[in-house]
Amino acid sequence: RETSPYYLGKMDLWYGFACHGIDFLQPRGLLCFIAQNNWTTSFGAKLMRKKVVLDTRFHELVDFNEYMVFGEDNPDGPQIQTMIMMFERDNSNGQYKFDHWRLSAEAAKVDMRAMLSHEEGPAVHHITPTIDRVRNSKGLLTFSGDTLIFDKISKGKLYLTENEATNGIHPHHDFVSKKMLAECPGLKVGQGIFGLSNEEKEGLKLSAKELTLVKPYYTSDQVKLYYTKARNDLWIIYTGSEFKDSRKINAYPKIKAHLDAVKKVITSDNRPYGLHRARAEHFFNGEKIVVLRKCVGRPSFSYSDFPCYVSATFYVIQTDRWDLKFLTGVLNSRLIAYWLKHRGKMQGENYQLDKDPLKSIPLPELPRSAQKPIAELVGQILAAKKADPDADTSALESEIDKLVYRLYDLTPEEIAVVESSSK
Repeated sequence: RETSPYYLGKMDLWYGFACHGIDFLQPRGLLCFIAQNNWTTSFGAKLMRKKVVLDTRFHELVDFNEYMVFGEDNPDGPQIQTMIMMFERDNSNGQYKFDHWRLSAEAAKVDMRAMLSHEEGPAVHHITPTIDRVRNSKGLLTFSGDTLIFDKISKGKLYLTENEATNGIHPHHDFVSKKMLAECPGLKVGQGIFGLSNEEKEGLKLSAKELTLVKPYYTSDQVKLYYTKARNDLWIIYTGSEFKDSRKINAYPKIKAHLDAVKKVITSDNRPYGLHRARAEHFFNGEKIVVLRKCVGRPSFSYSDFPCYVSATFYVIQTDRWDLKFLTGVLNSRLIAYWLKHRGKMQGENYQLDKDPLKSIPLPELPRSAQKPIAELVGQILAAKKADPDADTSALESEIDKLVYRLYDLTPEEIAVVESSSK
């Protein structure tokens, strides 16, 4: 309930049960849950993380990762990623170690049973990370046995600020979905709402003034690792919160007629004619880095220097503190992927690059002249991808990795740890 001191918007209800459960414990009492494993990095679990770090001692975490314990043998069972967690009511030590067990993404039932028996193996990983009550109560909980590497990576570095990254546009609905047909049977799946296909845009026969509200709209079909294809297939009607005043749309009669035709399914806070969240428009123009929020295998940062409007499937980075080609190279490096895997936000083996993980990335402080070698390599990748989007640029990417390792002063042994993890 909102009156609870542990309530936070967008939280899962069990976070509150866990916090109140800790309050009910006697000193040295134990609390054990089998629940979703994303509480360690979820925004909604921020208060729970603080509670368990400050008021309990971790006994053990047993993370099943992507192995669906309750749905593996039952397709109709819950397909959720779970963890066993045990905490003791105790806040006596500032630092301590605990047992953390985790399955790899390829684990099978035999590996799960081995982990439950505390048997290490190729798919069963056991570490004894350190909890620091002061440090760990303030952020995400990520566990790795390579603490010294992370300390070195983060030492003396800069970070993106609140004003240098934004989520993409929230139209609420850009195109008609199948679910909407029950409410408006006259519509068609894929029909444009705030989004438009090339055919729909041309069919509206918009005036020059109306065209100023229609922006090039990009998806993952164009936004790739390193490179964004310049040619868009879709468009977005870019109307801000001022269009909540329905009189504003009268100067754009053909756009008004289009939105009136789908008015019943517009659920934006700024309805009937405004996007739910338009975002600061400068982020979509000029030089920028577009980041896919949910990445499989490795993080994906894409450079563009032309108008490129994207949905909330992406984040956008814009800053003048670094050369953005240089920053694209650093962010796409194996070292930053390693950092995000262990210090960012993960959903199983998939990266989730929301604003907090992006702001947590330690970035080197360098004069522009020292950024040039990596920026030039990224320029070569962009040129190769522009000529052929499927061009193999792995050799150039490896050169960038080597330069990034030097920027962070990693030893050959530390580089081997990072390289091994990426494989």
